[in-house]
Amino acid sequence: MKKVLYFDVEYANAKNKSICQLGLLSEYYPSGEPVFPEKNIFINPEDGFQDWCIKVHGITEKQVETEPNFPEVWKDIEKYFADAVIVGYNVFVSDLTALSKSCARYNIKLPDLYYIDVMRMATDNIPYYAVKDFTLESLCKYFKIDMDKSHDAFDDACATADLFKCLIKNFDVNINKYIRKFSPIEAKEFVNYVADPVLRRSMSEFYGVIQGIMLDCKIKPEEESFIKQWKKDNNAFESKEELVPIFYTLNKILEDNVITLEEVNELKSVVRKYYETILGSPITNSLQELRGILKGIIVDNKISTEEGENLMKWLYNNIHLSEYYPYNHISDIFETVLEDGIITEKESNSLIEIINSILSPVESLKEQISGVKNKHVCLSGNFSHGQKGDVEKIITENGGIIDSGLKKSTDILIIGDYESQAYAHGTYGTKVRKAMEYNSKGCNICILKEADFFANS
Repeated sequence: MKKVLYFDVEYANAKNKSICQLGLLSEYYPSGEPVFPEKNIFINPEDGFQDWCIKVHGITEKQVETEPNFPEVWKDIEKYFADAVIVGYNVFVSDLTALSKSCARYNIKLPDLYYIDVMRMATDNIPYYAVKDFTLESLCKYFKIDMDKSHDAFDDACATADLFKCLIKNFDVNINKYIRKFSPIEAKEFVNYVADPVLRRSMSEFYGVIQGIMLDCKIKPEEESFIKQWKKDNNAFESKEELVPIFYTLNKILEDNVITLEEVNELKSVVRKYYETILGSPITNSLQELRGILKGIIVDNKISTEEGENLMKWLYNNIHLSEYYPYNHISDIFETVLEDGIITEKESNSLIEIINSILSPVESLKEQISGVKNKHVCLSGNFSHGQKGDVEKIITENGGIIDSGLKKSTDILIIGDYESQAYAHGTYGTKVRKAMEYNSKGCNICILKEADFFANS
C-alpha cells in the first residue's frame, strides 16, 4: 500500500445519498507526504434535501445551488481514487455507497476501489467498556484528537486520518488485514424528489383539488371552507422555503375572508410553479393529482354537467394513466353518465358515492364478518394488537389462512390501526389500491380496519 485517500462525504438525503460535500486527503503511506492537494468541495446534488440531513450537517439547498454538480467535480477528483486505498469511517455503508450511487446516477464508470473501514479497526481493538460508543466523535475524544466540526466532510476526513494513525500506533494493527475490495450494492434507479412523501402527496392533491374546485368556474361557500381548512391543516409546511409563495398567496386571498374565482386562479398558478418542481414518478404525481380533482369536485356535495365534462377533458389529456386504477373506473362511469349530455341530481349523488368509495376505500368497502375460518387473509400496515406475527397467530388459530401477499383469491384484507401516513396512493397504500382494482374486475376482497375486524370476529 503506497497511497491512501482519507475520504468522507455529507449527503442531502437518505434515499439517494446525493453528495452535497466531499472531503479528501491524499497521502503516501507511511510517510504522510501529500500526493494531491487537500480538497474540501461543496456540490450541488441536484436533488432534494431532507430536513433531518440538514440538521446533521447544516448544509442547505440554497448554500450549494451555485456549486458544481457531481460530474463536474468527478473530473477533478477521479485521479485521487486511482491506485489508492480509501480510508474512511463506516466508509462502505456511508461514503462509498454515496459515491457509487452518484456515479450510477450520472452513468459514470466507477473504478475498482479498495478500502479500509476505520470503524472496523476500532471495534476489533478497543474494548467496548472503554468508550461511550463507537462513533467517530467518541473515538476522537478517547484518543484526544481535535475535531473542528463534527459532520463536516473535510474535518471528518482529517479526524479519520488521525484516528487511523492512532489505532496503528497504539495497537500495532496489521493494515493489510483490513483492506477490502469495494463491491457496490446494486444501485437502483435514482429517485427524483424535492420533499418527503407526505408533503409531496399533500401538494399534488392540493393542486388537483384547486383544479376540481374550478371545473365549474364558480367558488361556493363549501369550497371556500375547504381551502381555509387546508391551510390550517398544513401550517406545519409554512416554514419550508419552497412553499413560502403558496402560503403568502393564501394569506393574501384570505385577508377579507372571501375567496373569488380570480384569487383561486392566482393560487392555482402559484401552486403549479411548485408542482412542476416535484420530480417524483409522473404516474404517482398524476394519480395524486386525480385524487385531488375528485376531492375538489365533491366538496360542495354536487357534481354538475360542466364539472363532469371538464373532468373528462382532464382524463383525455392524461391518458397515460389509462392502465392505472382508478383512471379507467372513473373514465367509464363519467362517459356513461354523460352520454345524454347531462348529469341529473340522482346521477350526481351516485357519482359522489362512487368517488367517496375511491377516496376512502376502507370506510366504503367495510363489511361485517363473523369469522375467518377457511378464509384467506392478508395483512397490511402496523397493528395495535401486536406484531404482524401475533395477529397472524390469532387468525390461524381461528381457522384462517394467511396470504403473505395480496392475491385475487384473497378473501379479507385487514388494515392495521397504525397505518402509515406516508403512503403515496391514498388513505392506506398499495395493497388497498390493488384490492380495489381486483374488485373492480370482479373479485370480492373484503377490506377491513383492524378495529372493525376484531370487533366483529
